[in-house]
Amino acid sequence: MDDLKPTAGKELSVYLIEDEEDLQEALVYSLNQMGFKASGFGSASAFYRAFAVSRCDIVVIDVELPGEDGFSVASHLRSASDVGIVFATARGTLDDRVRGMRGGADAYLVKPVHPEELAATLEAVHRRMGLADASAPDKAPQAAPAGTGHWALTEGNWLLCDPKGQHIRLTTSERAVMTLLFKQKSRPVDRARLASALGDESAHVDLQRVDAIVSRLRRKALAAGIPLPLHAVRGTGYEFQG
Repeated sequence: MDDLKPTAGKELSVYLIEDEEDLQEALVYSLNQMGFKASGFGSASAFYRAFAVSRCDIVVIDVELPGEDGFSVASHLRSASDVGIVFATARGTLDDRVRGMRGGADAYLVKPVHPEELAATLEAVHRRMGLADASAPDKAPQAAPAGTGHWALTEGNWLLCDPKGQHIRLTTSERAVMTLLFKQKSRPVDRARLASALGDESAHVDLQRVDAIVSRLRRKALAAGIPLPLHAVRGTGYEFQG
């Protein structure tokens, strides 16, 4: 891999979920040599913990993972995030490729994948989706806010802070849901209204999308060690009691 050349000025943050340790290490090393900021994870659960603390620009996913498979990971990410998704897997049938693309992937690569091919794909996904602008709120490291004694949304509602000053960074969808819940704090908000806050004005709103976002946010807060006072209200929707 001595012939790999740095990709000047890109510095995209890339998380690679690959359970084959040697391959993971080789790809992460190569991407870092080419100017990316790459980190590797051997399972979906390890990735989720890291993603909850610090989002990346693009996720590279293998399909055959221990525990939760790559298709499921992509589905969860796409339901609650606009992060770039690239599959890199040995699963290369037409059905697999179609399933991956319909499940939210921006690109689907079949192993063996050369590091330069992967790098070019990451750059193409970045250009197409405008991730540099879309994820701008996550780019600059921020000092943790001081505890205020109450829950707060800060940094343009991109940061959810607990009374002690612990915080998690929100995705676009999570931000929309939490902004509405904060406006109605300690009062139930029905799921249809939350779906509308996500921009779904159709006659058949996808209420399951709201449930998926709330579930994801709870898991994210739990992984960060933050008890989240976000509760389901039977027959209505959700209520934030912070």
